[in-house]
Amino acid sequence: LRVYFLSEFNMVCSASVKTQIVETMALFHDIVSESCENYFQRYRRRAHVTPKSYLSFINGYKDVYAEKLASINEQAERMQIGLSKLMEASESVAKLSKELAVKEKELAVASVKADEVLAEVKVSAEAASKVKNEVQAVKDKAQKIVDEIDLEKMKAESKLEAAKPALEEAEASLQQFPKDTINEETVELLQPYFNMEDYTMESGKKVCGNVAGLLSWTQAMAVFYGVNRDVLPLKANLAKQEGRLKVANAELANAQEQLDEKQAELDKVQAKFDAAMKEKMDLMNDAETCRRKMQAASALIQGLSGEKTRWTEKRKEFKSQINRLVGDVLLCTGFLSYCGPFNQNFRNLLLKDLWETEMRAHKIPFSESLNLISMLVDPPTISEWNLQGLPGDDLSIQNGIIVTKATRYPLLIDPQTQGKTWIKKKEQDNELQVSNVMKM
Repeated sequence: LRVYFLSEFNMVCSASVKTQIVETMALFHDIVSESCENYFQRYRRRAHVTPKSYLSFINGYKDVYAEKLASINEQAERMQIGLSKLMEASESVAKLSKELAVKEKELAVASVKADEVLAEVKVSAEAASKVKNEVQAVKDKAQKIVDEIDLEKMKAESKLEAAKPALEEAEASLQQFPKDTINEETVELLQPYFNMEDYTMESGKKVCGNVAGLLSWTQAMAVFYGVNRDVLPLKANLAKQEGRLKVANAELANAQEQLDEKQAELDKVQAKFDAAMKEKMDLMNDAETCRRKMQAASALIQGLSGEKTRWTEKRKEFKSQINRLVGDVLLCTGFLSYCGPFNQNFRNLLLKDLWETEMRAHKIPFSESLNLISMLVDPPTISEWNLQGLPGDDLSIQNGIIVTKATRYPLLIDPQTQGKTWIKKKEQDNELQVSNVMKM
């Protein structure tokens, strides 16, 4: 029967150890059965075991073993993940260290290149600046000349525009006369006649129409000379200024062309320098990023160096713990299934003197210093039980474990009502109902 219940159950042990576990379970049951009589003889308290106690022992073993094995495997997996992360960090540091060495060499080359280009830029900039200053001076001078010529041209054109009507009128009166032959002497000889009171068109018309025409012609001749005398220098000056303007504009265009050429050369060298500086800065940023990653990984490794040793040892301990788990759970579930009715001394007798002796004889691995309490319950739960009214001594904690983890309902003999107080407080949120049954 007992082989049947455990035949398909997965246990991390050899087949021979599994067979010894099955045999020892039966021995535990028999030992407890015999111990019940000894307990009565010694303490005058009756305790009993039944086949159902044995079945609960087997079922409890399977439940606790599966739970503990899963817990150990989970912890081992977390440890393995932590060790893997540390290993990855170590590999990352080594890789980053190589990358950083390469980047630093590239950075040194880029720095030299940038310095060389910078020197080239300085030389080109100085040369370009000198030419730019010279060309700018020529340009400014040419521009000044252009501005002055424009101003004089505007003045000449303005005077020509003002004299144009009179000149055109005089030219119209002298169409068949060689106007260019009129000189200052002729106009001066005519001047006394012009000053005469009767040397007017009205007086001429009174005398004779031809006389009036001649009078008008002589006056037009004098007017044309006077206007043309002022206009000719303006025309000559305008032609001269236009020649100067053409030369000045040519000089200005040439200066601007040289200026643009030097600026283009400077822009080209500046672009080369900017590219070299960008390459240098990119390498610096890459190197700094690589350095920060390496420092972070190194800090992680250094900070967890002690943990690495502990995790490695703990990982080894997990393997040993799993190997001992078959025996440890045997003791724990034997305690849960059979030790409830007994006092602390008798519990220790069963566990240490009787059960452990049989386990050694059957070569079942177990922890020599097994702590049943820490094996079956965690410290926060114990603290919660204490707050709920359960006393903090080992016997009370053991009783609390049996109450909460045993597969069968417990019977509490509680003369001091400590257990009752604890259970009522513990199950308060679960709406525990309490009733008194009086036996008639």
